[in-house]
Amino acid sequence: MKIEGRQIDEYLWDEEIIGRKMVFLSGPRQVGKTTYARGLLARGRKGGYFSWDNPLVRRAYAADPFFFLKDRGSAPDYLAIFDEIHKRHRWKDILKGIYDSIDPSSRILVTGSARLEWFRKSGDSLVGRYAHFHMLPLSVTELAKAPFADAWLGRATDWKAPWASLKKKLETAPPAGTRAIYDHLFTFGGFPEPASRASERFLRKWQSDYLSLLLTEDLRDATGIRAVDTVESLVALLPGRVGSPLSVSALSRDLETTHPSVRNYLLQLEKLWLTFSIRPWSRRLGRVLRKEKKAYFTHWPFAGEDQRVHENMLASILLRACLAWSDAGMGEAALWYVRTFEGREADFLVVLDGKPAVLVEAKWSETSVDTGLRNIAARIGIPLVQVVHTPGILRVEDDIIVVSADRFLRALP
Repeated sequence: MKIEGRQIDEYLWDEEIIGRKMVFLSGPRQVGKTTYARGLLARGRKGGYFSWDNPLVRRAYAADPFFFLKDRGSAPDYLAIFDEIHKRHRWKDILKGIYDSIDPSSRILVTGSARLEWFRKSGDSLVGRYAHFHMLPLSVTELAKAPFADAWLGRATDWKAPWASLKKKLETAPPAGTRAIYDHLFTFGGFPEPASRASERFLRKWQSDYLSLLLTEDLRDATGIRAVDTVESLVALLPGRVGSPLSVSALSRDLETTHPSVRNYLLQLEKLWLTFSIRPWSRRLGRVLRKEKKAYFTHWPFAGEDQRVHENMLASILLRACLAWSDAGMGEAALWYVRTFEGREADFLVVLDGKPAVLVEAKWSETSVDTGLRNIAARIGIPLVQVVHTPGILRVEDDIIVVSADRFLRALP
């Protein structure tokens, strides 16, 4: 399946959002950041690509801090792309010095596989000098080449009545081919290379190499962790925990290591974007379990069993949507889950501008809505969408909708 362009291009360079600031673009390794950045130059924009993993680039900077401008000439909006600069010592000082000294008509794009936002509290502050964006794996909408503005909450008017907007989109029949795109992503994941190759043999090899790269190189280089075998064992345990509150104590017993060590390993896996976590929502519910997070894989096929892949895929694309809405300046969006003290649970809660907007539940084929879910939605005072893997489902009941996953995900950016 051919991948043409990325949806983020619709708002990444919007002057209303970024002004003349540097642009930070972070996300998982091999998600397409470098391909996207190089594509900007391939389309004719004047500029240069500089990987700070390259010793020649580092030496050029040591000799001349403005080496990247030597070929600029009189080109307006010259674009300097700095890849992986955050791995360098005092990288914030480097960027601050460059940004404060160059002509404001020059643009700087900073890309990195680790989460650049994790470094905000270290070094000199860059506050006010950059706008941060995220690139995550492909979604159904993106692979269908649908505009960001046409997705749910892609327009300012949607935010005035989020549920009415979502309901209208779900009740509108999706374009032909939507299910095929969903099935493709379900099988191969949203990382561009395995998604475009569409080979299960290639997928298995890619997954093995990807884990090896993250756990033997990136983990060691970025964190100094040497207990790689223990972290590999932790990763092997996580598929069985997808969709359930994660007990660090239980994991520490299984791995025969300390509670702080497991917490640190989980944090480092998030920094590398191998996994991400969502926290439990506690407001408006009284007695809740507040501590344990849920962990998911960014590459949802890692979840293993089909029903877990279904929930993980939904979690990944919901997270992508929340980050996209926030990055595009539409409003602040966040993803949570709900688990009450009595053990009732809703898989996902989308929160918009600090207010709960909609509950989302992942089910494999069950179209009846559990009483516990109805009660949670009623206690919070919001609607509920139950998303099933089974195709061809759409049932609307007041503020509850049961819908097929392909139809629901076609509504998200």
